[in-house]
Amino acid sequence: MRIKKSLLADGALLLVTMAWGLNFVVMKNALQRITPFMYLAVRFLLAFLVLAAVFNENIKKVDKRDIIGGSIIGLFLFLGFATQTVGLIYTTPAKSGFITGSNVVMVPFLAYFVNKKFPGWYQVLGAAVTFAGLGVISLEGGLRVNVGDFLTLLCAVFFAMQIVSTEYYARRGNPINLAILETGITGMLSLFVGALTEPMPVTLDLSMWIAILYAVICCTAGAFLVQNVAQKYTTSTHAAVIMCQEAVFAGVFSFLFWGEPVTFKALAGFALILAGVLITELSPAYGLKTETL
Repeated sequence: MRIKKSLLADGALLLVTMAWGLNFVVMKNALQRITPFMYLAVRFLLAFLVLAAVFNENIKKVDKRDIIGGSIIGLFLFLGFATQTVGLIYTTPAKSGFITGSNVVMVPFLAYFVNKKFPGWYQVLGAAVTFAGLGVISLEGGLRVNVGDFLTLLCAVFFAMQIVSTEYYARRGNPINLAILETGITGMLSLFVGALTEPMPVTLDLSMWIAILYAVICCTAGAFLVQNVAQKYTTSTHAAVIMCQEAVFAGVFSFLFWGEPVTFKALAGFALILAGVLITELSPAYGLKTETL
């Protein structure tokens, strides 16, 4: 059976997005017992150790291009998490979710400056419809500009840059080494900031370790490895639209495991997001590799 690698790549990214959506529920308990930056430090450093142990032979082949790419991607990843976390202190979760989700609209334009290839109007339209869906789900009341909103906007820019830079370097270097290096960079930067600004955790109980290990294996080490490999065969715009489904899965898992009500407004937002994905995925592809298995 001949299947386009681009289709397999998009499916793999969808599974990663499901794991990230579930992690909102898993992480809720963990963050009641550990500070955000120290949580990120433990999560990403453990993911780095897991990847380094599993792919130790790969590390021996790391080259200058991998080091540069992994460092740049890791920096954008850390900055995204850092500005999102600090921004949440000064803004509401609804605003944070909406503004963070705007990275899906930024990606096609940032990608243009990297590869000089316009992604196509269908993909831009799909991203815009998805962005509208995120707004329907997340917005409560009117927007007003404050420090938190500005920091969260920076967060969206950094996450968009992480997606674009992953596509760029994954197609020119070793995606496994990139995943190892980006998790290590993010973990070390999180540990440095956490050590300077947050108290050290006294104890980590079993439930917290379960949450951390789930995040390490399914949402960090495995997720970024899959993302880096998948983005060799799909565009950054496709990746951005698919990964913004995280908000949908988070809502579904919150309803299933926390009993949070699903309102008409939320369903309307889900429908818009799904429409955005379908517009992008079913439109004539632009710039995708067409190798088959």
